[in-house]
Amino acid sequence: MFVPEYTITAATLASIASIEYARSIIENTVVLPVWQKQLAKDSLIKATKSALEIYGYNTSTELIKKFVNGIEKKTDTEVKNYINVRSYINQKSKSKEIDEQNLKELHAKVANGILPASKCKTYRSKKTESQIQPEEILAKTTELMDWYNGLDAQETHIVITAGILKAQLELIEPFELTNKLVSNLAVYLILSSRGYDMRGYLCLEEYYIQSRNRYDVAIMSITDTGGDITKWLEYFTEGFAHEVSKIKENIVLLAKDTKLAKVSGRSQLTERQEKIIEFLQDYGLLTNSGFQRLFPDISEDSVLRDLKTLADSGIVVKKGQTKSARYELK
Repeated sequence: MFVPEYTITAATLASIASIEYARSIIENTVVLPVWQKQLAKDSLIKATKSALEIYGYNTSTELIKKFVNGIEKKTDTEVKNYINVRSYINQKSKSKEIDEQNLKELHAKVANGILPASKCKTYRSKKTESQIQPEEILAKTTELMDWYNGLDAQETHIVITAGILKAQLELIEPFELTNKLVSNLAVYLILSSRGYDMRGYLCLEEYYIQSRNRYDVAIMSITDTGGDITKWLEYFTEGFAHEVSKIKENIVLLAKDTKLAKVSGRSQLTERQEKIIEFLQDYGLLTNSGFQRLFPDISEDSVLRDLKTLADSGIVVKKGQTKSARYELK
């Protein structure tokens, strides 16, 4: 039976308090739907970029952004896999119970087309520097997930639970190649299943990249202390608090824009008008030549009417004339 060994220190308590304060603002502050979509999309782009960088794969933020926005239909397998598995998490999070089979599914989805098909469906068979040998993986992983679904984990603060689960997956190394990815995705899965994903705005991988040395030291401290997770939890909760505080600050700023929008009557935007604003937020300007790529099934006249509505509302400004005109956020 797996029983985590740790102490809740003053540092961890302070981080949890900071998380709860920021979460209350995020959950209870109203912002325009267009800003909600933008925050979720920005988080996905950052998470994809950082997660794959941890994995050892580098690609440009611009290419990921174009794929997420639907401007590019094709992308690298690694990018597509990560975005697909995040979509899977959104669907799967409706189920409260998560087991070791779900971990296998996360692995299969991120390894699809990268590892041979047979290795996408099984645990690690090779010996590594890990103390966990291949023949022990099933038992260790099952024990971990039994703990997660048991009373102890359910009565523990979800951020602490997520941190423990991630650390143990790092130590078990159940899969070939994808362990860091799977441990990060498992965190999102359990946070989402408990309604604790900060509306989909959370991106933890960027923090891991920026503090890589501290990350490694914190994970190693578990082995060095014979399994004590205290130092890791201090690091994990500090990073969580840091990222959630950034989200809170953005929400507060966007809430001001929402109030102004409601006063001026700008909040009643159509889906197409919201998409135009999202595009302008990402790329700065829109020209007539970009209409077809953004709305392949919509006439140019319809797009121009939407732009005129946005301009009349003071959201968009038109610069130039006729076919050479460009549109920017005001």
